[in-house]
This record gives sequence, C-alpha cells and structure tokens, in this order.
Amino acid sequence: MAFFLNRDKLNVWIPKLIKEAEKEVVIIVPYIKLSNRILDALNVANDKNIQITIVYREDKIDLAEKNKLLSFGNLNLLHHPNIHCKCFYNGDLLIIGSMNLYAYSEENNREMGTLFSRNGIEFYENEYNKYGQLISDHDRKRVFDDAVFEVNEIINGATSEKLNHNNDKEHFSIDIIKTDEEKEIDYCAEINKYFENKKFKPINIRGNVWYSICRNYFDNLDVLFENKRVTLKFNIDDNKIRMIYDKWMQSYDEFEYEWFKYYWKYKGAEIYIYLNRDYDWESLSDEECYNKFRDVLSKMIDRYRVYF
Repeated sequence: MAFFLNRDKLNVWIPKLIKEAEKEVVIIVPYIKLSNRILDALNVANDKNIQITIVYREDKIDLAEKNKLLSFGNLNLLHHPNIHCKCFYNGDLLIIGSMNLYAYSEENNREMGTLFSRNGIEFYENEYNKYGQLISDHDRKRVFDDAVFEVNEIINGATSEKLNHNNDKEHFSIDIIKTDEEKEIDYCAEINKYFENKKFKPINIRGNVWYSICRNYFDNLDVLFENKRVTLKFNIDDNKIRMIYDKWMQSYDEFEYEWFKYYWKYKGAEIYIYLNRDYDWESLSDEECYNKFRDVLSKMIDRYRVYF
C-alpha cells in the first residue's frame, strides 16, 4: 500500500519506522540536526540491537550532532558528497519524501512524502484523515526493488566513518538492501550445506527473478529451487519425455510421496514439487526439511531411471 504523508504524518511515521525495525534500518538524508523525537527513536532501535545505517551529505553535520550519532554502538555512519534525497527504510516500511532529520523542518517546513509497505498497513480514518491508495503486489515489489537499487548505489559511493560492532571493512553487509540476486546467492549457500556434492547456483529467470539451480543433478536432469516449489527439469528430447510420461501416468498419484504433492503436465518438460501442508513442516529443522527434499528427489530419479 502507498500513503501520502504531510509534515505531521512524517513526524509520526519516521520515528515509528525507526522504532519498529526488526533487524536493520537505513536512513539517507543530506542534513542532520536531531530532534528529541528522532533521538528517542534511534535510542530505542539501538537498545533493541537494530543495525542503524545513516548516510549524510559530506561536511553537512556539526561535531555535536556527529558525537550524538557516534554514541550509538549499532551505528554505521557514512557520508556522500552528492546526497540530496531523503529516504528511510526498515525492510518493511519505506518513506521517500522531502524532510531531513532536522528539528526545524519537523516543526516549521511544509513537507510531503510517500509511505510504502511490503506487508500492508492499517490506516484509520479518524487518525490520518484519508485512506491510502491500493497498489498491486507487482507494483509494490517494483517500488522496493528500485529503491533498494538506489540505496545500494548511494552506500557503495559513500565513505564510511564508523561501522557498528557487527560489521567490519571486509564483511560490511545490510540484509534489507540485498538485491534478489544477492539473496539467491545466500540461499544457494544455505541449500549447499545439505546437498553434499550437488551444487546449486543462482540463475536469472527474468528481470529481478532469481532461482537456485543444480545443473545435471542426475544425468539430463536439472533441479531448481523456486519461490514456492522445487522443479525437476528434463533435458532430453520430446519423444523420450513422452515415453517416460506415459509410463509414469499409469500409476500417478499426486500425493504418493509423503510430505509432498507433485504435478506433471506433459506440455512442459518439468515436474513441479510442492510442500504438502497437511504435514507439520513448521516443526522440522532446516536440515530435516532439506533431507526430505533430497529423499523425494532421490525417489523420483529412481523412478525416472526405471522408465528411461
């Protein structure tokens, strides 16, 4: 959802965004002169062990304000010579607007901005006057993708002054601004811990859509971990696929493999494997979950070998 914010609403939502961050918060503003409202919000985030990253315009903060910021143990402080944008982001909430972290602006200036949420926000008419405008999931993702790209560009071009104790110069990382490609790289590393010699790598499907693929998981078979399913892809000619498909369908049951359901439509050379939500997946550890994936893939490949 997207909502218009005037100055009063910015004064509500910027501190709220900072305080309600779950892991990280990124703030990009050219000018900083902290009000008590913002200082309190930063203190709350710091006490919650939230990683705070602030990028400001080079030479546009006085020593007293900088010392306030440097007192936060969980702070990454960077400067950039060409910052003019104002952006606040905590992984769920994103505010893009006109207001600096400047006490005078909070009380006097005519300000405006837009609030976006990945997960949705309840806006009450008696509290905020007007409901926001609904936007589609696709549009919402594009807004966040574009914002994350720009934030990354700014941080890459900035100069660090202080890194928090969880970061160092060799391993500086902010999870909430990772691109889809970087997230998929991390996911491949997670999968590869449980699949031994089977190595998954990121693959770009289209645009910002990335999956994890193990090519030749078995001869002429690729395995892809996608968003909500695992795909078994055949790299053989259509006649062989048709032969295997006809034999397979003689005893096909979408629920024949415990913990899973699967579908195979011959129009595509893929088998789609989904979690069967009748089973308690939430009670399993990551290792137990991936072991079940390995087991079902092994059983399907054994069946493929018989029919091949």
